[in-house]
Amino acid sequence: MTHSLDKNIKIKKDYTCHSSLSLLKKTQTQRKKMFTMQYKVELLTGIRPTGDLTVANYLGAVAPIVELQAQGVSPVVFVADLHAITDKEPSAVRQHVHGIVADYIALGVDPQKTKIYLQSKIAGEVTTFTTFLARLVSVAELLRVPTLKDKLKNNARPETANALLLLYPVMMAADILLNRAEKVAVGKDQLPHMEVTCLLARRFNKRYGELFPIPQVLQVKSLRILSLRGEGKMSKTNPGGAIFLTDDAKTIADKIKTAETAFQGVMNERLESLILIAKGLAKTESERDEVDAIIEAHKSGKPVMGQFKKMLTRIVQNFTEEFQAKRAKIMQDPSCISSVLEEGARVARENAIETLGEVRRVLGLS
Repeated sequence: MTHSLDKNIKIKKDYTCHSSLSLLKKTQTQRKKMFTMQYKVELLTGIRPTGDLTVANYLGAVAPIVELQAQGVSPVVFVADLHAITDKEPSAVRQHVHGIVADYIALGVDPQKTKIYLQSKIAGEVTTFTTFLARLVSVAELLRVPTLKDKLKNNARPETANALLLLYPVMMAADILLNRAEKVAVGKDQLPHMEVTCLLARRFNKRYGELFPIPQVLQVKSLRILSLRGEGKMSKTNPGGAIFLTDDAKTIADKIKTAETAFQGVMNERLESLILIAKGLAKTESERDEVDAIIEAHKSGKPVMGQFKKMLTRIVQNFTEEFQAKRAKIMQDPSCISSVLEEGARVARENAIETLGEVRRVLGLS
C-alpha cells in the first residue's frame, strides 16, 4: 500500500536520509528478486470437453502434443470443464470428461509422460485467482478481445454476453499462471488470450513485485481443415461436413464420397484440406508418397479424384478403426481414467496451492 506525503511537509535531505532510502530500495529490489517464482510446468495446454473429436481436432490439437511428447517435452494437459460451461450446460460438459481423456490417451498421449487433470479439481484456486486478476483489467479491455466476438451466437453483442464468457481470458490466465507454465501451446485463434495472460502477469508484477515468470507462446501450426461441404472450417457444430473419430466406416465413406474437391489440373483450398487429412492420418511413408503421386497426376490434368477419394477413405477408415479399438479398451476400465486424472490433479493442486500462497502473501492476505 502506498502513502502520499503532504506537499507542505519538508523532508531534510541529508546524507543519512539518502543512505537509508537507497538501502531501503536496494532491500526491496533484492526482496522482489528473492521471491520471484520459477517456472513449474514445461508446457501447458487445455482441451474443452464438448463432444466427439473430429479429424481436424486430432491434427490441430492432439498430434502436436504427441509429437512434442516424443521429443522429450513433458506437457501438462487440463480438461477445461470450467471454461466449457461459459456456453454449455454443466451437465452436458460433465458427461464428456472421461470420454475426452480416453480420446487423448487412445490418440497417443502417454499419461506416464503427460499429466492430465480436470480443471474443476482446483476450482477454488482457479476462481480465487481469477478474482484477483480481474481487478487488473477493465471491462472495456475485455470487450476488445477478438475471440469474445467469435464465441457469440445469434448476432448477440459483446455487451449482452454472459459475464463468465467475458471473463474467459482472465480465467485462462489464472490456469496458466497458477501452473507457472513456461510455454503454452495454442492455436492462432487463442493468441489474443495469451496476450491478456502476459498483460495481467506484467501488471501484477508491476504492482506487487516481480512474482510471475512470463509465459511464452508455443504456437501450434495452424492447419486449415475445411468442412467437407466447403463452407468454413471443419467443426463439431456442422456434423454433416465433419469426419468424427467415432464415425463408422460407412459414414466415413459416404461423407468423403460427397466431399468437394477440384476440377482436373486445379488446386484449391478444399482439395488442399483433404490432402492434409490424408497425409496427416497416413500411417506409412509409402501411403504419403502415393497421395503425392495422385495429386501430381491431378495437377497434370488427369481425372484421378475418384482414385484420391478411395485412398483418402481407406486411410481415414484405418485410422479411426485403430483409434476406436484403443478407446474401447480404455473405456472398459473406468478406474484407468480416474487414476490418470487423480495423479494429474495432485500435481496441479500442488502447483496451485504454492502459487496462490505466494499471491496471498504479496497481497497481504496470508
